[in-house]
Amino acid sequence: MQNRGRPAQSLTTRFRRPAFFAAALMSLSLHAALSAAESAAVFSRYPEPRSGEYVVYRDYSWKNPTWTGFLCYDDSTWGAFTYTPALKSRVSVLFRTEEADGRLVLTGQQIISEITGQDVPMVNYLMALLPDAYGWRNDLSSSPAVRVMSSSGRSLLPPPLSFPKSLESFGGSVSLIFAPEIPLFNLRSLDSADGGKVLELYKAGRLGQAGDAEFFSLVPAEGDSDASGNSRNAGNRTASDSSLLKIAKSAAEARTVDGVTLRLDGNWTMMADNAFFLGNSAVLLIDTFDIAEAGFPADELPLSLVRFFGLSGASTRVLPGSMRVSGSSKRFRIEHEVDDLETGSRNRDVKECIVSADGKKCTVVSLSAPKAVWNANEAYFKSLF
Repeated sequence: MQNRGRPAQSLTTRFRRPAFFAAALMSLSLHAALSAAESAAVFSRYPEPRSGEYVVYRDYSWKNPTWTGFLCYDDSTWGAFTYTPALKSRVSVLFRTEEADGRLVLTGQQIISEITGQDVPMVNYLMALLPDAYGWRNDLSSSPAVRVMSSSGRSLLPPPLSFPKSLESFGGSVSLIFAPEIPLFNLRSLDSADGGKVLELYKAGRLGQAGDAEFFSLVPAEGDSDASGNSRNAGNRTASDSSLLKIAKSAAEARTVDGVTLRLDGNWTMMADNAFFLGNSAVLLIDTFDIAEAGFPADELPLSLVRFFGLSGASTRVLPGSMRVSGSSKRFRIEHEVDDLETGSRNRDVKECIVSADGKKCTVVSLSAPKAVWNANEAYFKSLF
């Protein structure tokens, strides 16, 4: 490895994440290489880049801890940045592009940050990496070297793919790891020959009310590292929650909201017809949306909702390595770990998605609680619906 110096508004409104929100990590193994036709069939289920989406990678190819991000404004406009805190270096660039034969061609650029001479390599790096990453994604549709990766916790989704490639800029032989729930390039990580990470998804999101400042001004929380947040001081940040310990149970009462029966005891307070709070420990929301009006393809609803609920916000970071989905196409559960960047807490976010009998609507039961509270009361929370 080289070591160098537009959103579905209804859902965005309805399911804003509260201040408190864990999931199991996925295990991966390789299957045999696919034929070009098989690669194309799997790749056809991978969503294309969408306006307003962005990805940020922890970039281990530089000597100092660095984060590299890409934002798609539209088919011909992209944003990109690198951020190296130790050097106080932030390089932000806008690119004009056009597509030709599955490749992204740069037709213009504008540096929108103040730079010094030490930042010039970063500008050149972004100029090369943006079209490369775009091209790697499109190579999946025709390469006979692509391998399917089996994994736990994602039975309803298209499989992740591994694509071996030789990249001199990253030290030679690497493996590109793709997953359909990752926005833009579907690139989860770029791994070196020895299995180490060169690029690893740190955060994926979609621009909100703050506009592109949410993307270009990203500042990783202290200790942030890999996709699962393993280097963060998660124990320290949630230690105070352990004092909550077990929730004192009382007689449960059945309540039906949007056709879903909830078993809530006296610990819960109804704040609205579809919103219940467990003191300051947890929140439960229920809402129903029209699948077609939300712009989700009915035949790929689990993937669409995994992608949607996996997007981070300006004040939250959904840990990419924490996603887990289970169930059937008619009723499935999506789980994530989410860091609240304002409070420093790590939370569990669970979405139970129930499709109506006619397939036109979907009811989502959303349960969020701090990780420590969830761990101390997991059976209790799972009994609610």
